[in-house]
Amino acid sequence: MTVKPVTVLVVDDNQTNLDLLERRLIRKDFQVDTADGGKLAIEKALSGDYDLILLDIQMPEVSGLDVLVELRKKFDAVSLPIIMVSAKNESESMVEAISLGANDYITKPIDFPLAFARIQTHLNVRNYHQALKKSEERYSLAFTGANDGLWDWDIEAGSIYFSDRWKEMLGYGPDEIEGTPDDWFKLIHPDELDDLKKAIDAHLNGDNLALIHEYRALHKDNSFRWFMTRGVASHDDDEKPVRLSGSQTDITQHKAYDPITGIPNQVLFLDRLEWAMNKHNRRQGGRFAVILIKIERLADIRNTLGPVKSEQILAQMAGKLNESLRTEDSVSRFEEGKTATLSRFDEADFALQLEDCGDENQITRLGERILQDICEPYVIDGEEFTLSCSMGVTYISGETETSAETIISNAGTALTRATAKGTNHFEIFDQKMQQRAFERLKLERELRHAIENGDLCLYYQPIIDLQTEQINTCEALVRWQHGERGMISPADFIPLAEETGLIEKIGEWVIRDAARQIKAWESGELGHLRVSVNVSVLQLLNDDMAERVLDILDDAAVDPNHLKIEITESLFMQNMDRVTHILNTLHDRGVTIAIDDYGTGYSSLAYLKKLPFTHLKLDQSFIRDVSRDVASQAIVQSTLLMAQSLGIQVIAEGIEEEDQLSLLKVLKAEFGQGFLFSKPLNAADFTAYVKAHQLAHKEAGRQESREKSA
Repeated sequence: MTVKPVTVLVVDDNQTNLDLLERRLIRKDFQVDTADGGKLAIEKALSGDYDLILLDIQMPEVSGLDVLVELRKKFDAVSLPIIMVSAKNESESMVEAISLGANDYITKPIDFPLAFARIQTHLNVRNYHQALKKSEERYSLAFTGANDGLWDWDIEAGSIYFSDRWKEMLGYGPDEIEGTPDDWFKLIHPDELDDLKKAIDAHLNGDNLALIHEYRALHKDNSFRWFMTRGVASHDDDEKPVRLSGSQTDITQHKAYDPITGIPNQVLFLDRLEWAMNKHNRRQGGRFAVILIKIERLADIRNTLGPVKSEQILAQMAGKLNESLRTEDSVSRFEEGKTATLSRFDEADFALQLEDCGDENQITRLGERILQDICEPYVIDGEEFTLSCSMGVTYISGETETSAETIISNAGTALTRATAKGTNHFEIFDQKMQQRAFERLKLERELRHAIENGDLCLYYQPIIDLQTEQINTCEALVRWQHGERGMISPADFIPLAEETGLIEKIGEWVIRDAARQIKAWESGELGHLRVSVNVSVLQLLNDDMAERVLDILDDAAVDPNHLKIEITESLFMQNMDRVTHILNTLHDRGVTIAIDDYGTGYSSLAYLKKLPFTHLKLDQSFIRDVSRDVASQAIVQSTLLMAQSLGIQVIAEGIEEEDQLSLLKVLKAEFGQGFLFSKPLNAADFTAYVKAHQLAHKEAGRQESREKSA
C-alpha cells in the first residue's frame, strides 16, 4: 500500500525564506507547496489538501494573522495544524496568534532540529485524532462480536455498572460484585492501583485522549490475572466529565506466555522470580539459581530463513530445554517438584529459574546438558541447522538475602563473560565478576557525565602526501579528559560506548566539533584542510545518518568536500543496501569516503566497486614489516595497484620508521600517517605543527631553488 507523503504549505513573502524552508523540508521527505503571500495562501489552503501549514506572521496586504482567522473558519486546530513563524521580538503577535487558534510557533532564525520536532509533534496529534475518529466509528460494531466485559461509571452519582461478562472474567457471579468504584479498586494489585487511578485522572483531566491501561486484578480463585481496560469520558456543556465508559479484556495469556513457544514470557518469569525471592529471603535458606541462555546466530537464522522457520526453530528449542529438565537423573526433581520455570527472556533468549536446587556441581551438569542439547541439529522442512549458545548463571545458597533485580543483573554479567569467551561457554557469577561489573558501570556513568559536561576533546593526526610532503588532511581522534585518570585513549572507552549506545552521541559530537574546527582553520591561517572522522556501525545504520551529517555541515557553513568519513570493512556486512544508500547520499553532496583498516576484515573487490570509496587506509599491520617482509611488500604493492586501477587513493597507516617511508615512496603510495610524522595533537598544537611544517617546506623549496640557480 502506498503511503501518502506528508504535505506542508509554507507561506512567506520573503523568497529566500521560502527556498530555505522548502529545501530543508524536502530533505526530511516532506512534500512541499509554497505561497508568497496571504491571499494566495488562503486560496491554496481552501482548495488543497495539506497536512500542516508554516505561516509567517508579518506579510504585506494580508498578514499571517488574517490568514489564520480565515482558515480557522473552516479548519479546526486538529484537522489542520498551523505553526506561526515569527521574529523573536514579536511576542505580542505570537500571543495573539495562539489566541486565534495557532497550534504553535517557531522563531527566526529557525532552529531546524527544534522546528522539525514541533512539526512532527503536531502531525502525530493530528494522526492520532484521525485514528481515534475512525476507531469510534467502528466502536459499536466491534463490541457485537467481542468477548469483553463492559463497564459504565456515572461520575456524578459515584456508581459503576459492571456487565455480567466483566464479573465473570474475575470469577464472580452477576450478584457478587456491587457497583461502586471501591468494588473495582479493591480487586487491583496493590502495586498497580495508584497507576490505574493516575491513568483515569489523566484522561478525565484531558491529558490523554482515551483511557488505555493494563493492570493485574485478583480473581476469585486468589490468583492475579492481567487485564486491559479501555475507556472514553463524556462531558457536559461545561466540558466537565460526567461519565466514563469502557471495556475490560483478559490479556493474561498474551501478557504471561510467549505465543511462539507457549512457555512463560519475561513478565511471568519476573513475577515468579520476585515471589520466589521473597520466600527465599523470609526463610533465610535453601538454594536457588537463575540461568540466562543466549542463542548464538539466532538473528542470522531469522534473517536467512524468514520469521516462520525461525519460529519453528524456537519452538523446537523450547522443547529441547524442557526435555533437559525432565531427564531422569539428579535434576529430574526440578520438574516433579514444580520448582523450575523456563521462559522466553528479552535480554537473552531463554531464562531458567531453579528453586530448591542442588549444589553448583548439579547446576554445572545441567548447564553442560543444555549446551549439548542446544547444539543438536534442528530439522526444518528437511533441512538441518546447527546452533550454539552461551549461558550465565547466578547461584544463591544459605542465608544470602538478595532481590530479583540483583539476580538478573548478576546472571547477565556472567552471560556477558561467557559470550566474550566465544560460543558454547557456561559461566557462574562470582565476586570478581561483580567487581568488574561495578567498575564497568562506574566507567559508563562517568562517560555519560563526560559527554554531558564536555570532557571529550578531539586530537588531530596529520596525513602526509608522500610525494609532495604537504599536509592537506588529518584524522580527528576523540579523547576523554578524565578528572582523576587523566587522558583516556579511545581504545578504553569506545567499546563501552558502542555496547551502551552512547557511541551515537559521541559520534555526532565528533562530526559537529570537527566541522567547527574545519571552519576555524578555514577562517584562520591554515586554509582548506580536510578532516577525517570515524563512523561507528550504530551511526551508519541510522536511516537519517546522511541528513544529520549534512545538517551539521550546513549549520557550520562547511563545504562537504572538507569532511572525510572513515568506515571499517565489518560495517558492510550489517546492511549492505542501507550502507550503500547512506554513503552514496553523502558522496553525492561532496563528502569523501574512506575504507579504514583495509585488509583486516571482509576484503572484497565487490565492495570497492559498489560503494563510493575515494580513499583506502591500509592497516598498519601490513606497514609494520613492509621494509623487512616480502609478503607484506607484496600485499602493499598489490593493494596499491588494485586501488589505483579503481581510482582510489591509498593511505598507509602506522608509519613509524624511515625505512617504511622510503619503501612506500618507491611503491608510489599516495599518503601516509603515523608517529614518524607526528603523534595525535590537540587543535592548538596541531595548528602550530602544520604552520611549522609549511614553513619548513617553503624554506626547503627556496633552498632547492638557490642550489639550482648556483
